[in-house]
Amino acid sequence: MFHRKISKFLIINIYTTSKELFMKNTKKLSAIILSAIMLATGCADNTAPGGSTEIKESAANSSDNNESNGGNTDTAAESKSVKDVVGDIKVDTKVKFLGWYDLNNSNIADTYKKLFGVPQKNPEGYETDHSGNDTEPFIDVYLSSYVDRYYTLAKLIGSGDSPDAFPAEISRMPCSVGADKLFQPIGDIIDFETEEFAPYSKIQQSLKYIGNDYVPIFSSTPRSLLWYRSSVVKESGLEDPWELYEKNEWTWSKFLSMCESFSSSEKKKYGVDGYFVEREILSTVGKGLIGIEDDLLTSNADDEKIISAMDYLRQFATSQKKLRYPREEENGWSPSDSEWANGNTLFYQDGLWRYDETWRLYKKKNKWSDDEINFVPFPRCDDEQSYYQGYNCAENTYMLPIGSKNPEGYKALVYSAAYLYNDSSAQTRLREEKKTEYDWNDRLLDRMDKINSPDAFEWVVDCRDYFREVPPTASTDVIVDILSESSYVHGKDYRTFITEESPDIIEELDKATDRINKSAENIGTEQ
Repeated sequence: MFHRKISKFLIINIYTTSKELFMKNTKKLSAIILSAIMLATGCADNTAPGGSTEIKESAANSSDNNESNGGNTDTAAESKSVKDVVGDIKVDTKVKFLGWYDLNNSNIADTYKKLFGVPQKNPEGYETDHSGNDTEPFIDVYLSSYVDRYYTLAKLIGSGDSPDAFPAEISRMPCSVGADKLFQPIGDIIDFETEEFAPYSKIQQSLKYIGNDYVPIFSSTPRSLLWYRSSVVKESGLEDPWELYEKNEWTWSKFLSMCESFSSSEKKKYGVDGYFVEREILSTVGKGLIGIEDDLLTSNADDEKIISAMDYLRQFATSQKKLRYPREEENGWSPSDSEWANGNTLFYQDGLWRYDETWRLYKKKNKWSDDEINFVPFPRCDDEQSYYQGYNCAENTYMLPIGSKNPEGYKALVYSAAYLYNDSSAQTRLREEKKTEYDWNDRLLDRMDKINSPDAFEWVVDCRDYFREVPPTASTDVIVDILSESSYVHGKDYRTFITEESPDIIEELDKATDRINKSAENIGTEQ
C-alpha cells in the first residue's frame, strides 16, 4: 500500500481445483491501506508523511498534548512512541525485501528515509536494487509473482540468501511458521508497548503462536464487507443495512429476510454473491474454521458454533431457498460484479479495495449519485451481543524470514510503517487522495474510519488459506472448501455431512493442524 508509482498489481490465488481460480486485484498499495487509514489504525492504511517537517510537527503535537494534560510528565514518560526510539536503532545496511511489489516506490520508503536515512551499505551480493538504483533504502531481492511468493521465499532461505522482510498474510501465518518454517519470532525485536502498537494488544495476543509473536500489529480492518446499492435497497422496500448496524439491529435474521424478500430465481435476482460469503458468516460466531486458540492452530470444524453457522448458511443454497448467486452455474465459479451493478444482486461480499478497483468505475459509467454505493459489516448472530468480524491487517505489515542477517533493518522498516499509519497529517492527506483520485466521499470515509478502529469489533482470525493453497497432505487439499460448500453451495445438513457422509474429514483436519503445531514447537530455538 502507499505505493505512488505502481498503479496496481494483480493478486492471484490459485486454488487446488479449476473452479477455485480467484483473482484479486489490489490497486496501488495505497488503495487498500487507504481503506484503513482513516482511524490511524486501519489495517489497511494509515498515513504517508510527505515531508520531514511532519515528524517534527508530530513530536510537537505530542508535547502540546502533554501540556494540555496539566504537564503530567509521569504520563508522558510512560507513553513511548516509535519516534522516541528511532535514535536507538542503527541501520548501516539496506533491507532486503521480497514481495510482489516494489517497496522502493512507496510512501513507506519516504518515511524510512526521514526516520533512518538511507543505509550506506548494500547487502552482500546486491550492488544495486533491481532497477539499478543504489540510492534507495530497500533492496528488492526478487519481485516474485503473487502465486510463487512462498516458493520463492523458501528457495532464498534454502540458498542462504534470506530476505529481511516479507509481507504478512494473517490467514497463513501459523502454517508458514510451522509447516514451511519460513519465519522467526519477533518478540525480542519489536517493542509492542509503544503507543503505535498498544491499541492492538488484544489482537496481538490473539495471534501469538506457540508463545511467540510473528506479526507486528498496528492496524485493523475487516477482511470483507457487504456492498449494496442504496437505490436497489430502497426500491425493494428494505431497510438500510448501515442504519440497522448503527442501531445494533443488523443480525443474521435481518440479512436473511432481506435476501429472501429480494431473491427470485425466475427473475435471476439473488440476495448475495462473492467468493467468501460463507467464510465471513462463519467468523460472525466468533471462530474461524481454522483458528488460533491457546497459542495453537486449531480446527473448529466440528465446533457447535460453526455447526450453527453452517445450518444458517444452508438456507442460501441453490437447492434450498436459492438466495445466493449460482456462480457455479452462471459464471464458471466466479462472482459477477456486473450483476450486482445491474441491480440483480442485493449484496456483494468483498474488501474495501473493491471500491477503488471496480465500484467507482460503475459509478462514473452509470452516473450514480454519491450516496448510491454503500457497505456494511457482516451481520451479528442473533444469539450474540457482539459483532464478530474477520480480521485483516495492512499490506505494510511484515514478517521476519528465517536466516535474515539484518534484524535491525527489519525493525526500522516495521517502525517506519507503524509511524506512518499513526501520523495525523498523513492521514488527512490520504483521505483527500481517496476523494480526488478514487472518488470516495466523506460519508464512506467516515464509515471507513469507524470500522477500522481496533475496538470496532471482536476480531476473528481464520487461518484456512494455507489448507487451500499449500495442502499439507493430498487428502486435506480442499477440506476447508468441502466443508464450507457442503452447506452454502450444496445445501447439505452439515452435522450429517461430517458424521455420516464424510466421517473421516474432521479427523484428517485435526491431524493436519496437529502436525503443523508439532513442526513449529522449536522454531524459537532453531535460529
